[in-house]
Amino acid sequence: ESACDKNGSTLSHFLEEIGLNEDDIDDNDAMPTFLNSSVARPKTLIPVKSADRLHAATAPTNATKFQQMCESIDSTGLYLYDSSSTMNIECRQFPKSSGYAEDPATGIAAGALVASLHRCKMNSSGDPDDSVSTMTTILQGKAMRRPSQIKVKIDDYTTSSTSTSTSNPSHSGNVKISYAGLVQFDHVKYLDETELS
Repeated sequence: ESACDKNGSTLSHFLEEIGLNEDDIDDNDAMPTFLNSSVARPKTLIPVKSADRLHAATAPTNATKFQQMCESIDSTGLYLYDSSSTMNIECRQFPKSSGYAEDPATGIAAGALVASLHRCKMNSSGDPDDSVSTMTTILQGKAMRRPSQIKVKIDDYTTSSTSTSTSNPSHSGNVKISYAGLVQFDHVKYLDETELS
């Protein structure tokens, strides 16, 4: 996790590019409102006040400008999430430059979001009971009429086999993440042997 580069594009610039404004953002959320989080590639997490406002977002108006904006904050895309829900979270992902404007299912972004929410909850409460394993369902693709469901399980920082800190595992930055998901295929094409060579 890291705060977005202060020398890069601002939150308001990104929101303008996707048809939202700062009134749509949940600035009372326990998480920062403009946070890069990564389990493979950094995604910028942005809490939106409601599913209605989440669905009001539009694909970036200028793909080249959006790519440059993402690069200015070392991000591979925006991951907006409805902060009004905690166990079934609706999300949208606008990638930096994938050849399409929106992704209906983004496992690495879902993992980054759930891990960051889990860490934030545990660190703010200081209660070890808040670090127990949890399962969160990420709902994505609904705005595109291509709904997906990604279940993300976070295991306790203190029992995660990937933890490297023995003195204070709750602040090690490591967490065990498990995924299960349902996605809708764009299309299926069966290849014959001549197409495989």
